[in-house]
Amino acid sequence: MPASDGGTPVSGGDPALFESRVVLTPRNPQALRAIMSADMRRSEAQFAHRIIWTLFADAVDDQRRGLFLYHVERSRPFTAIVRSSRPPIDGLGVWTFEKTRPFAPHLAAGQRLRFRLRAVASRWQQQPGTKRGRRQDVIMAAWHTVPEDERTPERLEDVAEAAALSWLERQGERCGFAVTRGEVSVLDYDRMRLSAGRAGGDIRFGAVTYEGLLTVTDPPLFRQALAEGLGAGRAYGNGLMQIAPART
Repeated sequence: MPASDGGTPVSGGDPALFESRVVLTPRNPQALRAIMSADMRRSEAQFAHRIIWTLFADAVDDQRRGLFLYHVERSRPFTAIVRSSRPPIDGLGVWTFEKTRPFAPHLAAGQRLRFRLRAVASRWQQQPGTKRGRRQDVIMAAWHTVPEDERTPERLEDVAEAAALSWLERQGERCGFAVTRGEVSVLDYDRMRLSAGRAGGDIRFGAVTYEGLLTVTDPPLFRQALAEGLGAGRAYGNGLMQIAPART
């Protein structure tokens, strides 16, 4: 899908956002090697997580929350779409910026848009003796409801698709958009396991890729979702919704 449609802000009160396509093209390989840690070499997701942060290395801790979202388009050469509250900066001499422009799509109630989204679809599950509970992957949870003797590949695929679409519908209700089954495809479900390093244990999540059509129902809420992302695991390249005008 093309990069999200740009334009002018709908109102002057909307926070500024920028969208960039960045390509890792180190003109100074030593600078790249200097930041490569063992954690970055363990997986493509760990590498992406750390290397994208170099574009905002000057941000102090209290500025980091909600600073950017990103989506990896390809791994060789490493190319990503970055949506951020300020333009990225190449402080190491390892990036090429193919574009950086204001991200301020015109949005209106009833507007139809094409979209693509990779998101971690999860929900909070209450745990006895705890106040907060824990995150539960909606697809894994749905699979656990299928009796052992019914777990054929076709049955599990149908259950996974239904769970993924139900999650997206719920997101739409709180994020200002609506989707219709039959107009959205679930392209894949990718389970990932990342090392937590010295903290111990692993980070595990499943990311779902969606593509299809949506209808804007509440432009301010939808604009907020485009800025903040959807679902969990946003630090690892999930949650950025790309949009484009629907074909007539």
